[in-house]
Formats: sequence, structure tokens, C-alpha cells
Amino acid sequence: YQVVVVGCDRDGNVDIADLNAKIAQHREALAAHLVPHLPNHPLRADAGPATGYGPVSAAPYGSALILPIPYAYIRLMGPEGITRATKIAILNANYIAARLEPFYPILYRGAQNRVAHECIIDCRGFGATAGVQVEDIAKRLADYGFHAPTMSWPVAGTLMIEPTESEDKGELDRFCEAMIAIAGEIASIASGAWPQADNPLKNAPHTAEEVAGAQWSHPYSRAQAAHPLPFVAAAKYWPPVKRVDNVYGDRNLVCSCAPLEAYAAAAE
Repeated sequence: YQVVVVGCDRDGNVDIADLNAKIAQHREALAAHLVPHLPNHPLRADAGPATGYGPVSAAPYGSALILPIPYAYIRLMGPEGITRATKIAILNANYIAARLEPFYPILYRGAQNRVAHECIIDCRGFGATAGVQVEDIAKRLADYGFHAPTMSWPVAGTLMIEPTESEDKGELDRFCEAMIAIAGEIASIASGAWPQADNPLKNAPHTAEEVAGAQWSHPYSRAQAAHPLPFVAAAKYWPPVKRVDNVYGDRNLVCSCAPLEAYAAAAE
């Protein structure tokens, strides 16, 4: 079998007319043996075969895995497991919020001064005091061995930390220690110990090639750049590249895939 490109309408939906035309064009080569397994709909008798397994997507032409993955997770966990996982996720988020509160403002607390399953830390004030933006903190986390949390959502200039139930206390503590250390680095910038344009956050992440290079002209040490905490040195993750220009990348997309026209031509 081969891929046949189906067009989209002006709103980005599947072009049904084009789909029907492609079906007619390739009717002798369709994977007809899969038809009995296509999804159907409980409220529309004409939607899919009677042998189908029901809807597999929450919306027309949506991702077929959106529902099966959480369904399998819920069935595997069971009522007690889901309840316990939810409690642990909420506890983890509140543990992080409690540890980071002395160093970062925490947004969206409830009546009991608690957060839900995620905590949002406000990084906007660091711009005025140290010239540090939320992206600098996100990039610096890579030097500590952490993938940054969700950045600038739902509030611009914030980090939304969602630890989930799968993180143990040791990992939560390492993350909190990294965030507290970064807060200390921001304080050093604000005090003038490091220039706002040349410091561990603005230059993050630091690659092995840079740290091991012959030249080092920064006002902080190589050790501060690469091994800011003992646990980092014990199991160092080296970022493969320096910071990229996000705006340039968004405006100059380089796609390595063959153009859709190539698939369309191959199907003709």
C-alpha cells in the first residue's frame, strides 16, 4: 500500500469531496480488509460498519489515541489507584509550592492557600531586578539536568510545574534545590556580582564543548556553569547545543520531510 494525500478545506478540515474522489480513483487498491474494524457511532447508523468498536476519538478526525490511553490507564489503576495517584499528584505540587514559596511568588492558590495538581511560579519580577526572563530560568534548568516545566502558560512569564504522581520525593527535592539555587544566582545578578548580560542564566545552557574549551571569559567559573550543585556532578546531563534563536527558528522553518506534492505525485 502507499500513502495518498487528501486535501483540506479552507478551515483545515478533511476535504470530504476530495476524499471521496481519491477513494473512487484508488478503489481497486484500498485496504478493504480493514473496513470491518473502522470505528462507528452509537447515534448514527450510517457512520461506520456495524462490526466497528464504537468511537475512538472525542471529535471528528481527532487523535484516535486521546481516549484509549487514559482509558487503559484508568482500567489498570482501578478506583483506589486513581484516587491515590490524584492525592499524590496534589501533594507533590503543594510540596513544591511550599518549598519554593520563599523564593518565587506562587499564583492561583485556593481558599486554604493550597494549589491543585500544579503550581505556577511567577518569574516576571526578575526582569526589573536582574534582567532575567522566564526563558533564562528554563534554559538554566538544563544545566541542572531538568527539562523545563511549561513556560508562559497559562500566564506569560511564569513556569507551570506539574510534578504528577510518578515523581518520588528525591526527584522533587533535586528539582526544588535546582530552582532555589537558580534563585540565588538571580540574586547575585541583582546585587551586581555578575553583569546582567554575562551570567550563568543568560549564557545557559552550557555545553561540554564550551566548558572544556581553551577560552573562558565569563565572570563565573566553569564549575558554576556545569556543576552548580553536587547532585549535578554525580550524574551530569550535557545539553547537546547552546540556546537557539527561537524567533528566527519560528520564522525560518527547515522541514526535512518530503513535500506533500511528492506523496501526491507518487500516488498518481
